[in-house]
Amino acid sequence: MSFQGKIELPEMVPTRFTGGICEGANLRTPCGMRRIEIVRPGDLIVTRSGLQPVQMVWKRRVTREQMRLCPDLAPIRLKPRAVGPMMPQRDLLVAPDHRLLIPGFRLAGMPDTTCVLTEARKIAGSSDAIYADSAMESVTFYQLVFDRHQVLAANGLPVESFLPDAAAIAALGGEMRDALEERYPELREAPDAYPAAEFPIAAEVEYLPFYA
Repeated sequence: MSFQGKIELPEMVPTRFTGGICEGANLRTPCGMRRIEIVRPGDLIVTRSGLQPVQMVWKRRVTREQMRLCPDLAPIRLKPRAVGPMMPQRDLLVAPDHRLLIPGFRLAGMPDTTCVLTEARKIAGSSDAIYADSAMESVTFYQLVFDRHQVLAANGLPVESFLPDAAAIAALGGEMRDALEERYPELREAPDAYPAAEFPIAAEVEYLPFYA
């Protein structure tokens, strides 16, 4: 499948979207590390499938008051080496429903050579190194859209890009959904037209935080 269209330069600011990587996270680019908040459409990012240009950049801000009223909005903090060696290299915060690529050796009943995508909240609380953090005054989430679902490293931890499946599209605000469908017109007729995730997605996992 080939999606055609000009990369839009204005920053997209939706009212809501699924997932998100918090401000301050470093992403790998051909020119070295770059903080996610200065990534723009057209920038090349190092992903598991090679260098990929960012098509859209979205952001949203959540305040402490919003987190107090709705604790599920609080980001998940992953401390250094919470998942594995250098994963992440330093503290990483992501939205609770942002999916991480977890190696099989961290999952009960999973072969060591297998990796699955699962939401950060599914492993939060499994150890002191992974937990919901509502102590900040505010947090800004960024979401990147590529022409295909990608796995990229944020502070060294493999995480996903936006996957516009039917549920994720339904969760978007109207203006943002219109912008996405303008960029990818196939989605108007078939919400499943966007290429599927490269790795399996696990709704539930049994995380093994102390397995070496």
